[in-house]
Amino acid sequence: MTTTPEQSPEAIRRALWENDRAPNGLLRNARAEELVAAAEATGDRALIRQALFGVIRAYEYSTERGKMLVPFARLLQEWDRDPSAFCSSDTHTFHWVFKWVSSGMLTLPEIPLATMEQWLAEMERRYRTAGYTERAVRQAEYELAVDTGDTERATRAFAAWTAADRDAMANCHACEINDQGGHWSGRGDDGKALRTWAPVLDGTSTCMEEPHRVLAKSLLPLVRTGHPDQARANHLRGYRMARGNESLLPSIGLHIEFCALTGNEARGLEILAEHASHLGSDGNPWARLQLLTGTLVLLRRLLALGAGDQPAVPYAGEQRTVRDLHDLLDADATAIAARFDARNGSTVVSGRLKERLEREPLLAALPLGLRPATAVPAVAPPVAATPEPVRDDTAALPELVAEARRLRADGHPLADAAWERVAARATETDTAGDPLLGADLLDHRALAAGRADDATARERFERVVDAYRAAGEPSRAVLAELRVAVAAMRTGAEPDEVRALCARAAASADALAPDEPTRVRRIAAVALMRAKVEAMLDHDTDDHGAGRLDAELAAFEERFAPYLDADTTGGGVHDRLAEADETRADLAWRAGDPETAHALLTRAAQRSLTAGRPWAAAAPLATRARLLLRLGRAGEAEESAREAYGHGAELTAPFDLAGIRLTLAEALYAQDGKEAEAAEYALEAAHWYDAAGDPAGAGAYARLVLGRCLGEAGRAAEAAEVLESALPDLLEHGDDEAVQARDALARNLRTLGDHRGAAEQYLRAAETAAAWEHQGPHAQLATLAAETLARVGDLADEAAAANQRAIALWEQVGEPRAQARALRSLAWLEASRGDRTAAREVMGRALTALEGDDPALLEERAHTWAQMAELLVDGLEAESADTDEGAESSGPGEDVRRSAAAVRGEALDLLHQAQRTFAALGPDMLGDRVRAAFYAAWLERELGRAEKAEARLRALAADLEEIGTEQARGMLTQVRGRLDEWAEES
Repeated sequence: MTTTPEQSPEAIRRALWENDRAPNGLLRNARAEELVAAAEATGDRALIRQALFGVIRAYEYSTERGKMLVPFARLLQEWDRDPSAFCSSDTHTFHWVFKWVSSGMLTLPEIPLATMEQWLAEMERRYRTAGYTERAVRQAEYELAVDTGDTERATRAFAAWTAADRDAMANCHACEINDQGGHWSGRGDDGKALRTWAPVLDGTSTCMEEPHRVLAKSLLPLVRTGHPDQARANHLRGYRMARGNESLLPSIGLHIEFCALTGNEARGLEILAEHASHLGSDGNPWARLQLLTGTLVLLRRLLALGAGDQPAVPYAGEQRTVRDLHDLLDADATAIAARFDARNGSTVVSGRLKERLEREPLLAALPLGLRPATAVPAVAPPVAATPEPVRDDTAALPELVAEARRLRADGHPLADAAWERVAARATETDTAGDPLLGADLLDHRALAAGRADDATARERFERVVDAYRAAGEPSRAVLAELRVAVAAMRTGAEPDEVRALCARAAASADALAPDEPTRVRRIAAVALMRAKVEAMLDHDTDDHGAGRLDAELAAFEERFAPYLDADTTGGGVHDRLAEADETRADLAWRAGDPETAHALLTRAAQRSLTAGRPWAAAAPLATRARLLLRLGRAGEAEESAREAYGHGAELTAPFDLAGIRLTLAEALYAQDGKEAEAAEYALEAAHWYDAAGDPAGAGAYARLVLGRCLGEAGRAAEAAEVLESALPDLLEHGDDEAVQARDALARNLRTLGDHRGAAEQYLRAAETAAAWEHQGPHAQLATLAAETLARVGDLADEAAAANQRAIALWEQVGEPRAQARALRSLAWLEASRGDRTAAREVMGRALTALEGDDPALLEERAHTWAQMAELLVDGLEAESADTDEGAESSGPGEDVRRSAAAVRGEALDLLHQAQRTFAALGPDMLGDRVRAAFYAAWLERELGRAEKAEARLRALAADLEEIGTEQARGMLTQVRGRLDEWAEES
């Protein structure tokens, strides 16, 4: 029959090739079905087979695997009619698809068990006839036995499968490892499963869908075997691979289940939201059941956390609450499992569903380093800090009170938690019979109100003053009076009123009995606070005001230093002097005196340690680490940050915990080779900032550091996930962090091969940097964008434009070396587009930009000569091949060959210049010199001048022998090896 040009066999073949490379899913399936119909219209039997294979491949990697049975039945008829019509490739594919059909039947509960047994026997007969081993057949039998719950048969089939020789029909090694590890995991041996999966997890064995599936399967076994960090890494990497892929919906279900069982319920809801459209897909009942199972684990967990009435995701065209969605999906999953059980004659599928749904959480919280979800409710329980001081819930109230007072007197971070326990236990009768206890609890509640900037804080502290005086505790009343003054200032009281309140506290402190152990301590506390309050009331932010505050603090230290030797737990002043040192250090740092700041911070930390308050030393040590980092002394900064981390072990405030960890992460990141450890602390920092309620501020910056650390530690997929989650927040942090974030994300996307995504980030970063006064970063980002665009393939014009932009910017900045590099990149881009004349002209511009005698310019000029030589020669073989087709030994073809010889001669001259310049620049350029010499020798041989080629290398060998360094000796071995090869050839 006659066909239109759009339906010609060639057009259909081209469309089949394009569809094979299209994203998996229903659109690809529909197009494959259209192409089968178009192929049938041509009457071309080979083309029809090709189209049938195409639609089967599309079904295999989608939610419609069951539909492949019909097109394969047609192929089976074709084969039985005339197997000789199948070429060797089609013959292989025909037998290979037998396995897909076998496993596809398992996913459809409507296929009777007897039919599957008959199919397995047919597969075994045809494989034996074709000369294949039984490996693939036994694996198919194993899968049938596992799915139907026949444990004895599964064990036999597994042994036969793994014992049989691998041949052309055996599944790829990575897929077999997946299934073999699953065998041990299904038997509860997580350790053996993980050991089996190791070659896939470490990248030794991969395929189109591995390690995607194994990464998902490994998550819970890793947590159960005590490797949560690796589980986190596998989740971040694996979900990125599986996201949006229809054929990997069971893996998506495993990622959701992992989130549900590790305290990441909000993350699980995010993943579910991205795949909610597949919840009702019935093309592959088995895959749907796996997705529903993971989803139900999550929904059951949310119900247990009391989030049943919160919104979940849409289903069947309506937005659903967690409870509604759970009930609907639970009914669907139960029904699907029952259909499989009825087909299999067992309850194994329902039993597996029940077992997974009844799993308890494995971890209260496993930080992932990702931005907490904003589109879904945060339902995870609060993050636990350090253990409470008294763990015995049966402890008597007096014991709890005594512990709380001791911790308060020590200034211990756990004091608040201890008082909270007292408040929960104490009754009105208890406080009525013990006025001091009542005052203590009033003080505890007032402090909480003050920290929350509650407008009632001042009034609360006034009541605390009265309560302590009534209880006969004038020393505690002094502190409450001081807090009244601070609360008044925070709520906008007039300066004179605040000063009067401070004076009242000072008078009360002075009036304490001479034998009161805390008298000096209270006087010091009031004096220190008055100095700070005066600075805040006068808004002393200029140099004069800062200098006055420093002088007052110095006078404070001089006044109370004599009391240091008399320091005791109740009445010492070490910690007050440490507080003054910290404030003075901050003033010195701001004034540009880092050495004084360093000394004061060191003394502050030591005074806190002397006072028996190591947790108080953590803050000045962390600040000192940040100061050292700013001064470029990363090693010392790390040491100080580690001290802070150690002394801060008992801190409980999430913000404090986060800051110390972020400082240590930055100090480690600043040193080569320590990025992996830095990532651990950056992850902790992000987690604690989230717990402190600051995920978009400091938490986002911690994720920026985490992403950089992960990327430079070789974990690009994890880095990209973290950076993408933090990017919206970081874009609000100002242009500098926005550019840093986009640059870091782009670097990791490049590593992952996502050049289009990387180019977008570089271009957006360049747009931001374009407004900066100094254009160096703008030029660098434009250069990176150009390099990345050039790798995309269909964006050559955009790459050229970005290169032109970078070239102009480097010229404007006055960086000729960078300008030359950008010009060379543009030259190669022009050559790749076939315009060698333009490429040569651009290389010439690069040489012009490098004029001068500076060694750095000479080095770059030598690189340009070498690359120009390579560019001139590149493509000559293709041009010669075009000329040789049908050309005679003389005439135009001979002219072209003579022209090619001239080009090679010119390239030799350029390489000689490059080699000579590299030699003049010294031993650092030895590798470049040797590469140029090798290339020149190769060109000599191409020109038929073998003796000159050998002479070049012998001269180089003599120079290398004279240089005598280890590097030179290694290269000498390569040169002599090449000379020996040529000698053997001749």
